[in-house]
Amino acid sequence: MNLYILTSRDNVRDRWLNIAGDHAAVNIDVANIADQKFTLDCCLLVHIDSLSKDQITLLCAYWNKVHLVAFSDNPNDVQGIELLLRGFKGYVNTFVTASIFTQLLQSVAKGDIWAGTSIVQKMLKRLLQQSENKASINLSAFGLSDRERETVEILITGKSNKEIGRKLGITERTVKAHVSAILRKTATTDRVSLIIKLKDNN
Repeated sequence: MNLYILTSRDNVRDRWLNIAGDHAAVNIDVANIADQKFTLDCCLLVHIDSLSKDQITLLCAYWNKVHLVAFSDNPNDVQGIELLLRGFKGYVNTFVTASIFTQLLQSVAKGDIWAGTSIVQKMLKRLLQQSENKASINLSAFGLSDRERETVEILITGKSNKEIGRKLGITERTVKAHVSAILRKTATTDRVSLIIKLKDNN
């Protein structure tokens, strides 16, 4: 996957180029975003603190062509949720470790969303609040087992695996296995896409 780096700060650019490893990385001039042609399915690493609101809005127009990943010097849940809802696939600290940087790229390349647990839980709650009738989510079309259905019913309330395990009286490891099976059976890649699919299937 080709990487494009969008930052106005030399230290950030140099660090990302250094930890990009085998990925071909191209630096983009922040002033020339509108003129840039991106290869399909590439990953655009965006240093949010280098951009104006108008430039961020311009980038959001590319969300269905490229994987947008936002890096912030001072990440917070409000900004993270806003960017993810606008089409970004990841939100992380600018100075993330090399190993997390690599994991992030792998996840985004698979189509997953990369963000902190609290951001994902708040996004799930927001999506559920937008649903007019939470109780009417139709699970019958997906061939889920009884235990998987119970897991989904708790998962869609925004609970973590640990909380789901406590509520069902099972281990967190078993919850992870159920969640993996649920994602596979619903052809989704993460909790957010699962919630969206379940809502759309109503």
